[in-house]
Amino acid sequence: MKLLVLPCAALLSACALPHATGAESPRMMVAYGDLRLETKPGRAALALRVAQAARDFCRVYDPLDPETRFDAHLASERHCPGAAAILLAQHMPASVRKAYQAGKRAE
Repeated sequence: MKLLVLPCAALLSACALPHATGAESPRMMVAYGDLRLETKPGRAALALRVAQAARDFCRVYDPLDPETRFDAHLASERHCPGAAAILLAQHMPASVRKAYQAGKRAE
């Protein structure tokens, strides 16, 4: 199964962990290996998974914690989900990023 992971400090890329424990940095993960990204439903499902991973990440991300802070855009409760999704997309393989963008546009 293909999986993208975005640890807060290392910035990798995609299924969200709902909470961080202890000193562990929050991270985003999105599984996409089970999706057919060449189809409209597969791309839409990927876009939904990324949005959910970003929302879950923002629920546990603490921008005031100097150990986990890494992007000023994530400090805003309003802008965090969008900024987190962008950061995640930046670290996707090009073919997955293209499918994600098409899924967001409902193509």
